[in-house]
Amino acid sequence: MLLVPPVCLPVPNCCKKSAWFANRRGFGSSGKYGLCTLRSAGCRACVSAAVAAAAAAGEMDAIRKPVVDKAVIVGGGLGGLAAAIQLRKVGIDAQVYERSTRLSGGEGTIISVCPNGCRALCKADPEILAKIREAGVVGMPAQVVNPKSGEQLTSLEMIEHMEETYGQPVISILWKNALNILSEALDDDCKHMGYECLDVLQDEEGATVQFKTGDEYISVKAPLVIGADGIHSVIRSKVFDPTPPRDHGRTIWRAVIDEHLCSDLGLKVGSMLAVGNGRAMFVTNGVHGKLYWAFSVTDESTDGRIKVRSKDSAESKARLREELEGWDVALNILEPTDAELILERRVLDLPVLPEWTCGRFALLGDAAHAVMPWMGQGANLAFEDGFELALQLSSASNLRCALEAYEKHQIPRAQLVSEYSQSMGASVPQSFYDFLYREAPSSSPNQVLLE
Repeated sequence: MLLVPPVCLPVPNCCKKSAWFANRRGFGSSGKYGLCTLRSAGCRACVSAAVAAAAAAGEMDAIRKPVVDKAVIVGGGLGGLAAAIQLRKVGIDAQVYERSTRLSGGEGTIISVCPNGCRALCKADPEILAKIREAGVVGMPAQVVNPKSGEQLTSLEMIEHMEETYGQPVISILWKNALNILSEALDDDCKHMGYECLDVLQDEEGATVQFKTGDEYISVKAPLVIGADGIHSVIRSKVFDPTPPRDHGRTIWRAVIDEHLCSDLGLKVGSMLAVGNGRAMFVTNGVHGKLYWAFSVTDESTDGRIKVRSKDSAESKARLREELEGWDVALNILEPTDAELILERRVLDLPVLPEWTCGRFALLGDAAHAVMPWMGQGANLAFEDGFELALQLSSASNLRCALEAYEKHQIPRAQLVSEYSQSMGASVPQSFYDFLYREAPSSSPNQVLLE
């Protein structure tokens, strides 16, 4: 339970649960909207509306200031940048330190920003979500196809109706374009490139990160350090669990090409999925002239030969051509792809850690829960994490309470997503999507948190 100072706010009667929460929590009510003294948990929708009304009335003095004034974020990927935007919005001086000398990552990849990710980004800044919509494609049709002929077996109509059902859409966008949009939302003076994290330590006054930048070694101290440095997180290995990521016995190849290069008659605008005999194909076609493809093969289906990494890009393409024999649609996409564009990787994940915070350290995104890629939730969960962390830091009575509440809200969500992401093509109940997309963060930073 997150305790906050008593705040007297108007709670709209339109929330069907408001009376229930008032009775359960011992709140009083009066007048047109009802006045509730909010001390702990309750309905997020009610409090969102209540705080908005208080803000409009100029009665926000009672809302607590952030429990830290500065945070160092290690990792400048999608999750790190989004978290910095969220934290800076609530008044925390978030500074991002990225190992690469330029913002990069996700080359050769298109991501799906799902309703839960859209909602988190919209709370950070509606303009960011508007730019992602403009740079991507909303609600692309999706289908499961016969891998040999491309003939449609079934249509995944739910994707086209996400916005109607959940209030936010699914947006297909190039990873690099999403990264650029998030980066442009931050001032240059809070982004530090070419900083390799070497070690960390903490004391009662703060946490210190030791970096190497060029030939220099520097230390940066802050009240809070956030590890957003991905599946191979240095922060995780130094502070939490040194266990390496888990290999799932599968190799994946992917690339982004110009859509006009492929003229396969079975290829349509939208997404296509095919699975069979230890092989899988996922294609997204028509994202502003680009086609993204990902083909994967299991070790078991190849007697282990696929474990050996290709020597070069030419061999990578040749091996993939051999493994996909008989899959005509996949081969017709592979052939016009420049071998230099093909990325070959092992499929890895990281079991959801039981603890994401330790003293003055916190993890988010893949550093805490690198899920399998089949549901497209990696970036979306990272966006959620950044939102929830900012929310807690701006409403709790102290840092410990904020971090405990962050874990309490996000760990169960990540565990459920991780569970359903394990099996490609497995049936997922509608109730899961309702939970994931309807119960996504629904209030804004600098608000009183309700359970």
